[in-house]
Parts: sequence; C-alpha cells; structure tokens
Amino acid sequence: MCKLTLTESGENKKFNYDARLERLLKLTNENILITKNENIFYLTGFKGSAGWLLISNGKKYLFVDSRYSEHASKVTHKTTVILVAVTYQDAVAEFCKENNIKEIHVAKNGLYLSDYESIVASMVNNSIKIAISKADIDTIRNVKEKEEIKIIKDNLNRAEKAMTKMLAFVKEGVTEQELAAELEYQMRKEGGDKTAFDTILLFGERTSLPHGVPSERKLKLGDNILMDFGLSRDGYKSDITRTFFFGKGNNFEEMSKIYNIVREAHHKGIEAIHSGVSGKEVDNAAREIIKNKGYGQYFGHGLGHSVGLEIHESPRLSPLVDHILEGGCVVTVEPGIYVPNLGGVRIENMAIVTKNGGVSINDTPTDLIVL
Repeated sequence: MCKLTLTESGENKKFNYDARLERLLKLTNENILITKNENIFYLTGFKGSAGWLLISNGKKYLFVDSRYSEHASKVTHKTTVILVAVTYQDAVAEFCKENNIKEIHVAKNGLYLSDYESIVASMVNNSIKIAISKADIDTIRNVKEKEEIKIIKDNLNRAEKAMTKMLAFVKEGVTEQELAAELEYQMRKEGGDKTAFDTILLFGERTSLPHGVPSERKLKLGDNILMDFGLSRDGYKSDITRTFFFGKGNNFEEMSKIYNIVREAHHKGIEAIHSGVSGKEVDNAAREIIKNKGYGQYFGHGLGHSVGLEIHESPRLSPLVDHILEGGCVVTVEPGIYVPNLGGVRIENMAIVTKNGGVSINDTPTDLIVL
C-alpha cells in the first residue's frame, strides 16, 4: 500500500471552471475518471502531457507525477492534486479504496485500450467495479465562453499576421518546405506556442491534394499556392486556409473560375450558419453551389468543423453527421475544389455561431489575389 500525497489548490479565475464542472455534472453523476488531456485542462486549468482526473461527489481529484505536482497545485481551480508515486491506475485504485468509492466509470473520450486494460486490472484487484461511461465528455466544450472566443480570435489574427509577413518571402524557386518553415517561424514570432496542426503548403498541380505534405517542389511563375495553417496559444487552436496565385499561368482562366466558385460557396456556407441549424444543412448550402457549377465530384470532404482546445471538434459541418449548431460554437467553413493534374483551391474562415447567423472572425479578405 502506498501513501498518497494530497494538496489542495486555490482558485484560477481565467475561466469559469465552476460552470464547466456543473455542465459535466448535468451530463453524468457517475464517479468518472478522465484521461484526455484537453478535458482535464478544460475542467481544472492543468495543461500537461500526463495526468488523470477523477470526479467524485462533485469534487475534482487530479493525479499527477512529480514532474507536474508543483505546477498543478499552482494553476488548478479548486482541485485536490494527488502526487502519484506508483502507476496512475494503482494510485486511482488506492484512492478509491481509501475513500470507499465502490465503482468508477472511465470516460471514453481519448481513452487508450492499453490504459483501460490496466485500469480494469487495478480496480478488479481492489474489488472496485469499473465500466466505460456512456457520457460524451467532449460535448461540454462545444459552446465556447466569451474568454475562449477572445483567445481563439486572437490566435487566428496572429496567424494571419504571420501569413502576411511570410508573403514577403514568396519568390520563384522557393520550395514548399522552405515557405512552410517561414510561415511556422512567423507564427512563433507572433506568439504561437506551436502550430495548431501540421502546416499544409503546396504549389501548382500539388494543390489538388487536400492534405498534402510540403515537399521540395519549387515555386514557378503561374503556380497557385494553397496554405492551410494555424497556431496554438494558451491551449486553443486557430485554423485558416488561403489560396494565392503567383502570377498568371496558362491555366489561370480555369483556376480563377474555380476560385470564384469556391469563394461563392464559402460565403453561402457562412450565410447558412445560425443557432439551431444542422451542420448537414450548412454543408449542403455550400456544396450545392459547387455541384451546380459542375465541380461536385471534386469536393470530397466536409465543409467544416468546430475548433477549440482541439483542431477538430464537434459540432461538424458535414453530409455525414447531423450535429446541431448552438450559439457560441466556433466553426470553420472551408469548401474546396481539387482537380487532379490541374490544382486545387480552398478558402477557410472561422466563424462564431449566433442566433442571427455566422460571424466571420478573420481579418484577412478572401478576394482573389495575384502576387
């Protein structure tokens, strides 16, 4: 038997952690064990690469190892921080046994099978019942607080400033990798902790790859440039896509036509957003524009997704799901047309869902720009 070291944290007033806990308790009253880092950060204020959170009787118990115990005690809100000197699963089992907790449910979000198997073994050895919770913990993060929206918008606008500075390095002969590296460097200079996801930056015919990886392909006069990027700061992500033209090449007439179709679909998608509408309806509004112009087969992905602590969150704008948008959700609208051996165009803005419509929070325009 190990002796657990417990520390009570004070208050963190950056976000409304009490309201967040209330939303969780309305979703489930189980003794619930949370292993997903984003949900732990959301509920406590602790951001680390390791840690488990147990919610029992409306109280929060955060299990961390010696790398994080001091930090967790300083940044968390009304949380009992427990120093783990053994394995996480054994520490949780020991705590449950000492506090007469007979049953726990493990949140399915971000749960690794190997973790669950180890948790089961420890709980069974201590005669504690265990099951996977049916509650979808991620959903309590769907609607963003005002402070969250402020941070997301700031992160987006920082990324846009980085893009504007990076454009000064666009020149014939630069490679996709070099320009992507410059963009990421500028995002760090703008205050980003890291990129929100792997930067996509492609030239010419390679822009038909929706999620292509930057290569040593060199920029040529007449190429279009597609860049999908974002930065992460204070835990929150941003996401933007722009397509530019480096001069006017032989295919400029068709590519500019495609650009204007995508831009029209993009505007239609934002216009279709309002609280209470389904993501499927918003997707269809934009998709119909592209389909009616004869390019339907070249738009294969969903129209967008929510963004927050993760780059891809719910609700989503997709023909495959019927998620309902609520006021305060922050979503991307990113239609695209990708024609093999020709090229692709994608335009992506972020928008806040309101009862009166979608409100774009980007600072940069979506006009067709020839560099």
